Amino acid sequence: MGEELPPSLFNILRSDLRDTRAEINGRLDGLSRDMVTASMLAQVQANQKERDDRQDARLRDLEEADTEREKEARRIAEEQRKTRAQQMFSIGLAGFSAVLALIGGIVVWTVTAGLQQIAGG
Repeated sequence: MGEELPPSLFNILRSDLRDTRAEINGRLDGLSRDMVTASMLAQVQANQKERDDRQDARLRDLEEADTEREKEARRIAEEQRKTRAQQMFSIGLAGFSAVLALIGGIVVWTVTAGLQQIAGG
């Protein structure tokens, strides 16, 4: 039990990968330090700001369009509600008129029949 087991293939590959990453990152850090200048950084930041501004404008346009659609939907719903109320009022008024006409017809018939009896008819 005192003897040490040789490292597994997985551990060897993992340490090799770790060393390779460290070496590549070191090279890229040095390369990028030499290549990126202040003017390039300013240009990249300006481009990013322009993209952000365009995206913000697009989002504002979409929000305005959504607001307009919601207003239109509310207006249409309000018009439908008003139309429905007018229809119900018309139906009620027609029913009330029919009842009054029936009552008027009964009154006229009764008065006519009473007058005929009085006149001897």
